[in-house]
Amino acid sequence: MMRSFFALWLPCLAIISLTACSLTPPLSPTPPLAAATTTDTLKSRLTFQPDDGESRTLIAFIRIDPDRLRAVLVTPYGQRLTTLVRDADGARFEAGDAPGESPLPIPPAWLASRLEWSLWPLDALRDAFDGSVWQVADSSTHRDILYRGKLAARITPVPDRDHARTLTLDDRQGDYRLTIDPMRARDDGEEPMEKN
Repeated sequence: MMRSFFALWLPCLAIISLTACSLTPPLSPTPPLAAATTTDTLKSRLTFQPDDGESRTLIAFIRIDPDRLRAVLVTPYGQRLTTLVRDADGARFEAGDAPGESPLPIPPAWLASRLEWSLWPLDALRDAFDGSVWQVADSSTHRDILYRGKLAARITPVPDRDHARTLTLDDRQGDYRLTIDPMRARDDGEEPMEKN
């Protein structure tokens, strides 16, 4: 009786798990953190614009060292909403201190990969994508991220850490547009970055 129960339900469970996997956008391989390590804390205004909803703007203080990417996300009013961490354990959001704020409507791995696509050098992304179904290509005007030969995202203009400028990432997979607008560092040199 028990064997026939499992024999009937096993195909159903397999179909359900395959369906659930197909609803989650695939993630690109992560490039090594050392490829983008910087002693600077990057301060940017991030504007998330879903294709079918209202935009949301946050301020990000991004630090990249050989062990992790850490992005403290604060509201325009200065309250820490959450911290994005990407390290050897993967990507995750850590709690913030802004009660009443709704959680970000995006998964941490999505945001980490989009920051990587925009901040990492072309060669580091090519090396990370090598042998996978992902590709990256820069033209004179934009950077394309391809998944299985189809355009997954376009970043305009081509990212250049030496000449900070506003980037627009049109994410065809996630139905989002992310604008990364570099901001001048605060004159007092203080940023809300934990010293962990």
